[in-house]
Amino acid sequence: MTVLTKSEAESVTNYYSEILIGKPITPPGNSNALKISSLEKFKLDDGYVVRCVCNVSGKIFHSSIDKVILELDVLPLEEFL
Repeated sequence: MTVLTKSEAESVTNYYSEILIGKPITPPGNSNALKISSLEKFKLDDGYVVRCVCNVSGKIFHSSIDKVILELDVLPLEEFL
C-alpha cells in the first residue's frame, strides 16, 4: 500500500478514475467480477492512500489501488508518481 501526500492522492484519484471505473476490482478470470464504482482518498496518520470502491446493492467492497493496478494493463503507480 503506497502512502501518498494529499496532493499525490488527489492526482492519482483524478488520473486513475477515468481508467479504472467500470473495471473489475477482483483479479481477472474471477467468476464474480465486481466493478469499481469510484476511487476514494483515505486519510492515515502519516498520509493518504487511494482505494478502489465497489458498491453492490448497498454493500461496500474496497481494495488498494496498488493491488488493482497490478492485475490490469495500466500505467503502474510508481511510474505515474
